[in-house]
Amino acid sequence: MAVELHSTDWLMGKGQVGRWPVRKPERVRLFDFFLSSIAALPSAQLINACVPKGEKDRAFEYLLNRIQMNMSKAGSRCVIFCDEGKSYDHIRRRIGVYNPIKSQLGDWGEGKATKNIPADRILEDIVYRKSERSIFIQAADACAYALLRRERPLASKTALGLDQSFFILERIMVKQAFRTDPYGIIR
Repeated sequence: MAVELHSTDWLMGKGQVGRWPVRKPERVRLFDFFLSSIAALPSAQLINACVPKGEKDRAFEYLLNRIQMNMSKAGSRCVIFCDEGKSYDHIRRRIGVYNPIKSQLGDWGEGKATKNIPADRILEDIVYRKSERSIFIQAADACAYALLRRERPLASKTALGLDQSFFILERIMVKQAFRTDPYGIIR
């Protein structure tokens, strides 16, 4: 594929991708196939967040903490890649030094409700890339769009089945990321 797969534009029918028009039902089938390909990646894990617009920074901090936890459990480390635009480096740097985590039990055993657990499994500042140059960022965009259509269905998209596309990814969802949600969606 020689063009960026930007989910919103792709599923609205925008953009000529070949000699002949690709109708919306075919675009949805290709989108679902893309999601299936993501779900088939060996060792892939998907952590989702769905928050009001004003909560993006806090949601990103929660995502980084869930990644930290997954890397800790796996005995591994990681580098984070994000779409260009907004920088989250200040959050990554802060939680690398000071990251107060509340105890799920109300106390860490020392009479303290929080404990500083620095995010040391994220090796580097976030790497920002243009989405048209990264298939992985396009894949993250597709996963986010599938979640959006599940959380905020539109009649025109539901008629095409896009409200169900999110469930294609269930196999790779980290459901422990947020235990009160059946799909682990951080809220």
